[in-house]
Amino acid sequence: MFKIVKSDEPLIVETVNILIYGEPGSGKTSLVNTAESPLTLDFDKGVHRSDFRKDVLVIESWKQINDNIGELIKTFGSYNTVILDTIDTLLDYMGAWIIDQEPKLARNKLQFYGKLKDEFSLFVGKLKTLGKDVVMIAHVREKEEGDLRIKRPAITGGSYDRVLQTADFVGYLFIKDNKRTIDFNPTDYWIGKNSAKFSAMTIPDFNNNPDFFAGLVKDMKSAINGQTQSQADTIKLIKELSLKVQGMSSLTDINTFLPELASMKNGVKKQIWDKIQLRAKELNLEFNKDEKKFYQIQTEAPAVVEIAKTIKSTSKKESIEIEEPDFNFG
Repeated sequence: MFKIVKSDEPLIVETVNILIYGEPGSGKTSLVNTAESPLTLDFDKGVHRSDFRKDVLVIESWKQINDNIGELIKTFGSYNTVILDTIDTLLDYMGAWIIDQEPKLARNKLQFYGKLKDEFSLFVGKLKTLGKDVVMIAHVREKEEGDLRIKRPAITGGSYDRVLQTADFVGYLFIKDNKRTIDFNPTDYWIGKNSAKFSAMTIPDFNNNPDFFAGLVKDMKSAINGQTQSQADTIKLIKELSLKVQGMSSLTDINTFLPELASMKNGVKKQIWDKIQLRAKELNLEFNKDEKKFYQIQTEAPAVVEIAKTIKSTSKKESIEIEEPDFNFG
């Protein structure tokens, strides 16, 4: 059965995809393991270095995942968060498996990366349909852009854009003044993605705050859902106001409504103003910019119009012959 979400109903986001990247030793794995009920798919075989790791599934190859996807899905059942550590090694495994399946793609990079992007999107999409939050971990790489060196996730070239498109949030984890800090904001110096408008935040001691990332994920969802609710409310308001404008039948109706227009948000105001102008035209009204109100357009009375037409039709001069007087008295 299909469920249609109306334009004035909010689309509730229940899962998020997050990308966390940073220098080795910055605490990426420890941070994301404070998520809600996490399972780490360890592609790098380095999770053992984390002091706060939870359950781990060591991955040897992408063939292992592909051949056992049914069992893997069952394994995911008792977890809320799936951690991909690291995303670049995952893509390496996936790429090697693709070449094994289609050796000719080794000679065609364009088709190879297209296939890699599709396979990655399919896997992450499957996790989403299972209702899992997905956290991707990446190392950091610097890229020169003009005079700047921009820090960005270390992700295999052709897949970089697709991974960032998949991520709802991208955070850079770094150490400053001996304190771990995460910033989701894009800056001149690093890549970020931050629809929740988080400020840069200091990472707490996980002994005192063992569910830090779980709380952060909840805040992310609340922020996104707050935005979708706001959008739904705006659409509903525009519909209601549009009906109100369409129901106006006089000069007084429209002029009385204008002060209400001034208090509306810009996005709403523009659309409703357009509808007011359209309705005013239908009612033969004209807006006076100086007085900021509408006036009835004055039209000539029917009798005057008819006279004007008559005058116009007879305006051409008629030629009249006048007989010369007869002055002959004889």
